[in-house]
Amino acid sequence: MNAKTETNQAVGGGLSVLVVDDSAALRGALRAVLSSLGISRIAEAADALQAIEILRSGEITLTITDWKMEPMDGLTLIKAIRQGAVGPNADMPVIMLTAYSDPRYQAEAARAGASVFLPKPFTAATLVEALEAVKTVRSQPIRPNAETIDGTVTAAQA
Repeated sequence: MNAKTETNQAVGGGLSVLVVDDSAALRGALRAVLSSLGISRIAEAADALQAIEILRSGEITLTITDWKMEPMDGLTLIKAIRQGAVGPNADMPVIMLTAYSDPRYQAEAARAGASVFLPKPFTAATLVEALEAVKTVRSQPIRPNAETIDGTVTAAQA
């Protein structure tokens, strides 16, 4: 096994990822990067309602969601996850992947319970940073509606 393979397995080891985005191209790009990191269990949803059906299985350990989708947006999806309304894993890490990069959106995502905020456009390197940040926040309890954004890590801060 070479060093790159070992690094990739360390980043993605044991994750079962749900990618939620209304863009098939973006879902494909995320799948390709996640696969290159050694993550083999990747599910896709074209919207939050489809994601809820997948999350109810209880098999997903990490969700990456876009913010702006119809008929339900990613922020509402995160709130539903945190309230335990979509399955048994209300404290699973959730990466909010969005073009909304303004700090007020980061704060709103944090209040909803996002674990990591990853602005678009993302690169393989920033996605790896977000996955590494998830490992850090995974050991901390998720507190939706927190008054600060201290618990939310942007990929740039990781």
